[in-house]
Amino acid sequence: MFIFSCGAKKDEVKNNSKNKEKSTAETKKTGSSSVTSALDWYDILSEDPKVIELPADLTEISGITFTNDNRLFAVGDEDADIFEIDYNSGSVIKRFSLGSMLVIEGDFEDISFARDKFYLLESKGKLYEFSEGSNGSFVDYKTYKTSLTSKYDVEGLCYDSETNSLLLACKGFGGDGLGKDKAVYSFSLNNMTFDDKPRFVIPQKEIKNNTTEGKFNPSGIARQPETGTFFIIAARGNTIVEISKDGSILNQKDLLEKVHKQAEGIAFKSDGTLFISNEGRGKKPKIVIYDMLKH
Repeated sequence: MFIFSCGAKKDEVKNNSKNKEKSTAETKKTGSSSVTSALDWYDILSEDPKVIELPADLTEISGITFTNDNRLFAVGDEDADIFEIDYNSGSVIKRFSLGSMLVIEGDFEDISFARDKFYLLESKGKLYEFSEGSNGSFVDYKTYKTSLTSKYDVEGLCYDSETNSLLLACKGFGGDGLGKDKAVYSFSLNNMTFDDKPRFVIPQKEIKNNTTEGKFNPSGIARQPETGTFFIIAARGNTIVEISKDGSILNQKDLLEKVHKQAEGIAFKSDGTLFISNEGRGKKPKIVIYDMLKH
């Protein structure tokens, strides 16, 4: 009896160890909780992903977003022109602009859709709110100031439905006392106010040194719909990083340079399909599409 009992104990320990290894492989530990990493659900290292080419009007494409009914919209870098894109062919379905008959110029970096409104981000931290327009139309808009300025070089914008807020990812200065670390700030849609305290701080030392000059400079951010984690891309260094809801780094992968010449925009369809837009850089602009693998 004594020998049988010891053997059973060993088998139990062995099985528990295997289960623990399996659990660790499926999740990443952050603090006291286990958070599922979704980045491994995408074949980011594929040399032949689905690609759609875009018209020349979108050579400077800087941001993309999906509406609640899974229509894809994009914005260029210099003019406040909004494009609806057929993500099967890359063709433009319609185009409308902010303002009156005069073209609004600025350094527009990203676009997001939330609560039946579009939000456009300028690199100096200003937000534009507007409704969808018909083809060829000009739409009214509201603007909201944040505490961010040109030195922050704000490039990423996404909607966080869990907190009903917009997240703004800074490519440049992160904030006082942060050194070279990067920050993501929050703008509440409950009271339309900006929080001066960063929602996330991304330590440079925790990013792999295979980025350009060992630096991580965010150019886009999106919320993964199934896990609620956030994917942040960096055009400089061709890197994608996944962070948890509390800002812990869960995963990181390189984007293949032969596939992504300059990754500027990122968005998810409601089914989890990942879209990354790329500026033309002398060639045709394109959107790269990654289906979510079974998990």
